[in-house]
Amino acid sequence: MMPVDETTDQPVYSTVGQPTRSPEAQHTGNCGQSSHPNRLAAVCLFSLSLIANLVLCVLYMTGSGGLSQGCAKMVRDLEELRANHSRETEVEREKKKIAFMGMLEKKYSTLDHYCPVISNKRVCKPCPQDWKQFNSKCYYFSSEGKTWMESHSDCIKRGAELVIIESKEEQEFITNHTREGYYWIGLNDQEKEDTWVWADRTPLQNGFWRSGEPDDQYFKDNTTNKDADCAVTVPDENRWDDTFCYFQWNHVCETDAFLL
Repeated sequence: MMPVDETTDQPVYSTVGQPTRSPEAQHTGNCGQSSHPNRLAAVCLFSLSLIANLVLCVLYMTGSGGLSQGCAKMVRDLEELRANHSRETEVEREKKKIAFMGMLEKKYSTLDHYCPVISNKRVCKPCPQDWKQFNSKCYYFSSEGKTWMESHSDCIKRGAELVIIESKEEQEFITNHTREGYYWIGLNDQEKEDTWVWADRTPLQNGFWRSGEPDDQYFKDNTTNKDADCAVTVPDENRWDDTFCYFQWNHVCETDAFLL
C-alpha cells in the first residue's frame, strides 16, 4: 500500500493482502513450545525420568507376572503428568489465540481508518478522512463543544490523544486552524497546581502562554473564579490561556500519520 502521491495529489490504490499465520500459533513436538522454557525443560526431564524408570520396571517385572506397586504408581504419575501438560498447553494456546485476535482487530481497525475501501479497492492516505496533516502527524479539529475530560475521551476513541504541541511551527499550524474559537489542547495541572503536564503525562517543557498566564483564574458571569486547570488556544493570538476544565469548547486531537 502506498500513501497519496504528493506530486499529483492523487491517492495510490492497492489490493488487500492476506494476513500471514503467526509463528506463535504453531505447535510441534510432544513437549511443545512454551513462554516458560525453564519450566518446560523441568517438566520434560521429569517425564523422561518417569518413562525411563517405568521401562526398567517393566523389564524387571516381565518374568514375575505383573507390575509392582511402585511401577503402578509411576504409570499413574506419568498419565497425570501428560494430562496436566495437555491442559496447560490448551490454556497457553487459548491465551495466544486471544492475543493474536486482539492484534488483528487493532491492525485492521487502523487499516480501515487510514485506507478505506472505495470501489472494492483500498485508498490509502497519510491521515484519516477529515483530519489534517502537518509533518508526521495528523490533527482532528472538532466542531462540537465538550469539557476537557470529554474531549480527552473523544480523542482516545479516535485512536489519538489531545494535541501535544512541541514546536513553534506546530503551534502556528494549530493557530491557523482554530481561529473561530477556543480549542482544548492536552495540557492541564489538575493533579498538582502549577505542574503542567500533557494528556500522556509528560511534563510541559516550553509553553506559548499569553502574558500573565497561567494565573489559575477564569471569568464567569462577570466574576473571577479560581481553579483554571486546563489549557485552550486563544483565537488569532498564537497563545494559550488556562481556564475552567468544565467549560465546553472544541478540541484538537493528534495521532501519527501513516507514512511509508
